[in-house]
Amino acid sequence: MSESFLHYVWQFQYFKKENLTTTDGEPLTVLKTGSANTHSGPDFFNAKIKIGKMEWVGNVEVHIKSTDWYAHRHQQDGAYKNVVLHVVWQDDQPVFRGKEKVATLELKGRVSQSLLTHYQKLINNPASIACEKSFHQVDRLIKLSVLDKTLTQRLEAKAQEVERILEATQGDWEETAYQVVARNFGFNVNADPFQQLSKSVPYKMIRKQNSLTQVEALLFGQAGMLPAKNKDEYISLLYREYQLLAQKFSLASTQLNLSQWKFLRLRPANFPTLRIAQFAAFLFSVKNIFATFIDSESSSECINYFSFATSGYWQTHYRFGAVSKKGVSGLGKTSVQIVIINSIAPLLVAYGKHKDEQRYIDRAIDLLQNLPAENNSITRKWLALGLTAAHAADSQAMIELYKQSCLKRLCLNCSIGTSILKPSV
Repeated sequence: MSESFLHYVWQFQYFKKENLTTTDGEPLTVLKTGSANTHSGPDFFNAKIKIGKMEWVGNVEVHIKSTDWYAHRHQQDGAYKNVVLHVVWQDDQPVFRGKEKVATLELKGRVSQSLLTHYQKLINNPASIACEKSFHQVDRLIKLSVLDKTLTQRLEAKAQEVERILEATQGDWEETAYQVVARNFGFNVNADPFQQLSKSVPYKMIRKQNSLTQVEALLFGQAGMLPAKNKDEYISLLYREYQLLAQKFSLASTQLNLSQWKFLRLRPANFPTLRIAQFAAFLFSVKNIFATFIDSESSSECINYFSFATSGYWQTHYRFGAVSKKGVSGLGKTSVQIVIINSIAPLLVAYGKHKDEQRYIDRAIDLLQNLPAENNSITRKWLALGLTAAHAADSQAMIELYKQSCLKRLCLNCSIGTSILKPSV
């Protein structure tokens, strides 16, 4: 038994209502279930309940056992003073708010065994997508509405990440955009060290450099990738340049360790050395990241921001000291799209929320709808179930749905799950 299941049962009223009474034996009628609350406080707001001859308007709290009221210390929380009904699976002890007894409804014995069995079978399914066997039965409109909802959730979550960085940078949008883009140049595997690198080399320092060599020296030096002695002339040049810059800006104390960077099992095109070189080229070609992004009008314009050329050395190397037999191409088309999806769109949403201007949020959605859908292990799982992504907005929604609902087995927070569990009439 879980509280989420009881929330579902209460919200949709999937329990027997014949001779419904409180645990004190008073007749009970549910006139309005209330609005589900996803934040702190009671589980349902503004419910309307009739107990005996008296109608009550207030909140509903849901627990597995009555004693959970005390375990969660609701008796000490003023947010629960307007609870008019305590809905529990098992009433193991009367609950009081001061000297007042809280009216309680026990659901045990009122929920059909078939619904319980169906729910347990669903959430205990070992498949990564619990509803995979029943997925084809769900109406397409329900699936599309779920994608719309989860896209909004994903954009809001990403915007919150941007807002946290913005707060840490004391409201500096340029510095924030720089750190956001840096993390995404790490492409998951090296995202953390990339973000740490961007914190150790502030964007205002990058913008003071007059050459791509200086930008590379700053980034590679702070990344801990420049040895003091090396026969490679380019490495030696970067090392000498970094020594001057490190002394000028007092950087030694924030330098990363080479061991923080991951090379193992990566294709050469994803080596952090090449990614840092590409990031340096991007920073040198786009002088004001946030201002550039926020003024972008189309996906093609955004893609053009990443049409930079790396320095000559990185057109023949994937890592220091090892010449590639073939020329090294620039940042790939798919990689560019991933950076745009995870950098520009969240920045637009965060800025729109910050300024309370919907047009920026609309532009973020429009941007995603004009970029190709991502092709990864998660989107392929949905494709195998017959759910296709028309564009990046859909694929982002699929990723959010899988990570935040499927993997966490929050099937009852998903309209697809609730439609599958809906009892037959």
